[in-house]
Amino acid sequence: LYILRSNMDNTLNQNTYISLIASIISGAASKAKGVASISTESGIINKFTSKDGYDGMEIVITHTNMVVISLSINAYFGYPLPEIVSELQNTIKKDIEEQTSFKVKAINVNVVGVVFV
Repeated sequence: LYILRSNMDNTLNQNTYISLIASIISGAASKAKGVASISTESGIINKFTSKDGYDGMEIVITHTNMVVISLSINAYFGYPLPEIVSELQNTIKKDIEEQTSFKVKAINVNVVGVVFV
């Protein structure tokens, strides 16, 4: 799910920005220690993306070009959850602000499951 509240003029640009941010989030999650996957209420998404790439995350771009992200993840058993979440938030924020012109206002991470390996 994504919501765009921006003064951007054209839908093509809006979809491009949302796709770019979703890709950055997926990439950060795939490299984060302790993160098994991005998750939805209905189950685990293989390889960190769904068919449209947005399941398990909500991306809001405000009219002031601030990004608010809500993300659901599954974590591997044995990793400290506060450290996983903090590292993921820091990585996503850094990557979005380095790779786009947006500033990150908030990243809400919800750990919805634990994966035992």
